[in-house]
Amino acid sequence: MKKTSFFSSDLQRKIKKALSRFWQERFISLKDEDSPTAKDFLLKNPFFLNSEHFVESEPFPKTNPALLNEALELAGFPEQILTQKLISLSNGELRRLMLARNYMEEPDLWILDDPFGGMDPAYRNFLAERIDLFRERGVDMQVNLVAGQNCCRGKACLASTTTPILSGEIIFSLKNLCVSFGSKKIIENLNWEVRKGQHWAITGPNGSGKSTLLGILSGDHPQIYRNDLMLLGQNVKDGFSVSEHKEKLGLFSPEMALQTPRKITTLEVLLENFPQPVLAEEKKRAIVLLTHLGLGGELNKFLKDLSEEHLKLALIARASSKNPQILILDEPTQSMSSPSREKLFSLLDKISEKTTLIFTTHYPGEWPSCITDVLRLHLLY
Repeated sequence: MKKTSFFSSDLQRKIKKALSRFWQERFISLKDEDSPTAKDFLLKNPFFLNSEHFVESEPFPKTNPALLNEALELAGFPEQILTQKLISLSNGELRRLMLARNYMEEPDLWILDDPFGGMDPAYRNFLAERIDLFRERGVDMQVNLVAGQNCCRGKACLASTTTPILSGEIIFSLKNLCVSFGSKKIIENLNWEVRKGQHWAITGPNGSGKSTLLGILSGDHPQIYRNDLMLLGQNVKDGFSVSEHKEKLGLFSPEMALQTPRKITTLEVLLENFPQPVLAEEKKRAIVLLTHLGLGGELNKFLKDLSEEHLKLALIARASSKNPQILILDEPTQSMSSPSREKLFSLLDKISEKTTLIFTTHYPGEWPSCITDVLRLHLLY
């Protein structure tokens, strides 16, 4: 029997479900001393994915410790990554670590389901080269790609933005923002303002702090109180209410998609976002929104029966359904086909007339036409 290793969003979801009870938990995971590290994930034999709320009786396949350096090189990581807790890794970093583990399992057949999703452009190019090299060496691989996705070399386009608008009311003001995770610096001395009339794309490699920055803006990150911040015009050290702040926001992230309960229908996930009972006009507006995104025929389907792409679209629809003051989208186009991406961008261009958009992506130029400004983050290690 062939020894098979799988790389997939299902595995990523399983890991997140085991380690996190809610999607923001990685921001506060320093407090969990028993949480497994990247070293445990790669080298511990046997490795069980267990936590206080998740118990699994079957261990992961064994890995070959002698392949550690090669695996880290494949994942594009320095050796320091081994000390990081699994829960603390960004979406892209976790996916790269999963690839490293697959490699160390020494499979006879390696199945890669959307291996380029969530990866930054430089790593995409590197991974594509390695896949070609593995195939030349006779490694038995099955690579499943998302239809219409720009996932191969040479597909990234140059950023093109308008002159920044500096006259609008200041919505967010960050002065010398510093965020760290233990001894690891994530963001250091970032000065940034978002003004009314601007729509921002945030880019940068895996682990550069894109999701962390959005966690700061949404008020989810506990280190907001260590910094000099104005969020929606309010100083966070002066009677700031996270719950009241979040009422003004629409939020989407890959972690939310991984951890959303699935025993609810597509339409219900929007309707529960409105005051109850839902008015007929609100229900009609929800149906129109879902139909625009190509989900009109799946209104009564449970989320568990949707494709990953349609699940994300449903959650993005939920985030935008109440016309929020700010719409924060973390990598919304990850693993999304061209037709769905075009529908999403059409929606974002329309709602940008009244809503400020902040949008992260790995791929320069892969954003709606309403984007006015770009913030590029860089790795600190």
